[in-house]
Amino acid sequence: MTDELAEALVAVFERLGPYVCSDPHLRDAVHNLGRAISTWTDQFSPSPAPHVPARTDLAPTHPPVVIPADFSLARPPDPVRPLALADDEVHGIVPVDLAVIARRCHLKAEAARVIAARKRGGAAPAPNDLIQQANELPDCDLWMLHPGDYVDAPKAWEDLGGAFAVGAEAATLLAALRDLPDALAERHRERVLYAGAEAQALMWAGVLDVHRRADNDQVHLFVHIREYARNAHIYINRYLKKEDRVSADQWPALLSRLAVLRDELAEARGKARHREKGLTNLKYKLRKMADVPLNAAGEWPRVLELLEEVVSSGVPASNADIRELLLPVLDTLPEDQEPGPNAERVFSAVNEYLATRPAPAPGADSEEPAVEIRSVAELLRGRQVVLIGGVERNVARRSIEHAFGLSGLNWVSTRPHESVTVFEPAVARADVAVVLLAIRWASHSYGDVKGYCEKYGKPMVYLTGGYNPNQIAHQILTQVGDRLRSLERAG
Repeated sequence: MTDELAEALVAVFERLGPYVCSDPHLRDAVHNLGRAISTWTDQFSPSPAPHVPARTDLAPTHPPVVIPADFSLARPPDPVRPLALADDEVHGIVPVDLAVIARRCHLKAEAARVIAARKRGGAAPAPNDLIQQANELPDCDLWMLHPGDYVDAPKAWEDLGGAFAVGAEAATLLAALRDLPDALAERHRERVLYAGAEAQALMWAGVLDVHRRADNDQVHLFVHIREYARNAHIYINRYLKKEDRVSADQWPALLSRLAVLRDELAEARGKARHREKGLTNLKYKLRKMADVPLNAAGEWPRVLELLEEVVSSGVPASNADIRELLLPVLDTLPEDQEPGPNAERVFSAVNEYLATRPAPAPGADSEEPAVEIRSVAELLRGRQVVLIGGVERNVARRSIEHAFGLSGLNWVSTRPHESVTVFEPAVARADVAVVLLAIRWASHSYGDVKGYCEKYGKPMVYLTGGYNPNQIAHQILTQVGDRLRSLERAG
């Protein structure tokens, strides 16, 4: 056998070694290949020796291998397996768990540093402890501790140690990404995958620099990243091809960037847990308020705080669960409670939702009007009323018009930071009997509307609750009831 052929066979066996250990189908195929080659060479053997009667006391031998006419050394198709990448280089590989990859890379990093110390001629710790730890992991091959035709340059081994440290960090980071809720992971997924792709490319460069042809952890990390990106429909256009290399001596910078990403994911996970906790507390408070309305006023300060927290942590102001729990208790918000900006966003979202809710069927509410509603109806029947604040709600508008017998309710919706001048024409109309300012739904600057009311002689009422006719009637009678009666007598 020539040296070239021997070297080629060694290269093939070295390449196949890790895969034969982890793939039983490939192991069986190699075994059958050996038997087939042995059978093929038998036909070139010298003439058989004289026949010797078979002894019956010997164990039976295996039947001869018959090579069929359609025999082929081509590998049969692999069975369907999870996370298998249909790529020429990694076809059929089922990557191990990311936590296993991270632990194996940590050990390989330490082993590479041991070799670097030896190459420098310094005192290197005995690797017995590393070998013992490697034996406790599946397929953890500390190949750098075994004899081989590797380089003597200490720098190459130091960079290899750094490359495996990068691989451990990348595997840990990818595992953390998979543990995040999907909505949260989506914000970080692409950056983590690109960093992971760069990490495995750097690992491969480090392996090649010491004259090693492949490493199973680099291959497994490659498969994880390719499959994750493919399933997430993210195209990674760097680092996943042999020609797109990363210099192994760049590992310190990449390790620092991976650490920053790790901290960001940890912070995101912490915020997610904080958000879930705040949301749970908020729902508990709102249910408690609905069950015992008399105690609702005392719960509002904490509810407003929780609204600020959960919205700032990422919960949409239009969250349906929050809205449905707020609706039964919204009118219990005390007049002296000042909502923060996030709470106002939630209230506005509730208001917009109510504006689109269909009106109840006629006659659905046959309850007799309260005394205060009848009193206000006597003062306002047939007149116009202006309501400033929030977004017009058809249900509430019709309910107010019906309760007070109005000729019409001119609901002027508001927008943040809108100038008060847009309200002057509505207030100035001669047939307007009273102006209602829904301060819960209006920006604080709308308090200047009072100047227009004084200019045109219109009574103004601050609505501190919701749009329930009973509450509106109470506020009208309390704030401007005497003035409306005087105007009625005078005119």
